[in-house]
Amino acid sequence: MAAPLPDCPAMDRSSQQGVTNGAAETVVEEPTRSAAPSAPLELGGRLGGLSLPRQVMVLAIWPMLEQLLGFFVGFVDTALAGHLSVPATNAISIAAYVGWLMALVQSSVGVGATAVIARAVGGRHLREANIAVGQAVSLAVAAGLVMLVVVWVGAPWMASFARLEGESHELCVLYLRVMAVMAPFSAVLFVGAACLRGAGDTASPFRVLVVVNIVNVAATLLLVRGPEPIGGHGVLGIALGTALAWLVGAALILRTLGAGSAGIRLRRMRLRPRWSQMKRILRVGLPNLAETLLAMWLANFAIVRIVGEVGHDAAWGAHMIAIRLEALSFLQGFALGIAAATLVGQYLGARNPQRARQAAMLCWVWGMGLMGLMGLGFIFLADPLVRLTTNQPALLELTPPLLMLCGFVQVFFATAIVLGQAMRGAGDTRATLAMTAAATYLVRLPLAWLLGIHLELGLLGVWYALCLELVVRGLLFAGRFFSNAWMRVKV
Repeated sequence: MAAPLPDCPAMDRSSQQGVTNGAAETVVEEPTRSAAPSAPLELGGRLGGLSLPRQVMVLAIWPMLEQLLGFFVGFVDTALAGHLSVPATNAISIAAYVGWLMALVQSSVGVGATAVIARAVGGRHLREANIAVGQAVSLAVAAGLVMLVVVWVGAPWMASFARLEGESHELCVLYLRVMAVMAPFSAVLFVGAACLRGAGDTASPFRVLVVVNIVNVAATLLLVRGPEPIGGHGVLGIALGTALAWLVGAALILRTLGAGSAGIRLRRMRLRPRWSQMKRILRVGLPNLAETLLAMWLANFAIVRIVGEVGHDAAWGAHMIAIRLEALSFLQGFALGIAAATLVGQYLGARNPQRARQAAMLCWVWGMGLMGLMGLGFIFLADPLVRLTTNQPALLELTPPLLMLCGFVQVFFATAIVLGQAMRGAGDTRATLAMTAAATYLVRLPLAWLLGIHLELGLLGVWYALCLELVVRGLLFAGRFFSNAWMRVKV
């Protein structure tokens, strides 16, 4: 899983643009940093005048719907592959991990952009926010080009590392190389959406993602299930449907940023590298990249290798189907995490750290409630949920126990997601890196090998390790959050 000319307010209408609150638009003169008052500011724009619960709802509802749409697309892809064959399901499962790698690289830029833009908007520094938008889009394009090369060249090795062979290997490489070509467009889409969320606009990214998902599902179904010669393309059709959707999404997100309807505006002159602003984005984003790449993705890709060692041909497919279904729960946590990150960043920018803490706490409580309820659904409805995704007997046997097991730890998972996002919104990415790395490399990987391979508990043993690590990570993140050290991080 987008340098400027010398900045001149007279040349940049977005620096003079008013902050929109409801249907009214008022012009707010941007104060300089040296003249900033010491008293806390109230949030402006779409969040101005709203109670804290309303602010959370405004910010979380659209990402939550967006995440559910994203789940539906992943669900459709997995279900189509699950009804094609076990090799197709295995190929899509491993490719999903590489897609996650692309998303993590993109999100590192997005996290940095969200933190910088949220601080600037909260402090009424609109020109600074607009500069950050341009630099974030430029960084997104650069990150996408890097991923294009890495995934295209590394696709055969990645499939082999996961112990895929024969048809599964060939289909996985095919899917990955189609994704690689579209990586720059995917990066612009998701980084641009992160910029809008940092400004407090979560509705526009949702609208764009609605179109993206419609295109994805319609094109994929047509290319896989449609009449030949348009249909009948199997895994290639699934990949091409996703590629077309990313292309459309990148165009729409650039149009939205250029229109300036969110209070921030992308202008062409902002795209030329401006190193001081890029450094601010990267200072937050690079530790997040290290956390997600080294402490999360690399370790979880090693889990894929362990899954390949358990000795069951359908292990990869069962592993990914369980993760896809678990997404019904954790994507709701991510939506509330997005709200927490935006509110924490804006309230810290407005010099109101106590309000930032209250916002994060409210998102956390709601996240635990929603994900806890979903966990109960996994425990009691595992078998019928799995039957929605596949009709392959081997997958129907392996997958339900995994889904039931993860249901018991959803509250801890919610803690890690929401409080982690809140602290990243404050720019506290070095601490989240250290905690994630400790939990992953000291708990997740050793336990997965010990239980799954050494003690021969198979795929279920691997999932015991994954769930225990989520408990540890949730406790670590809660401890850091309640220390309040994240409030003092400079961005």
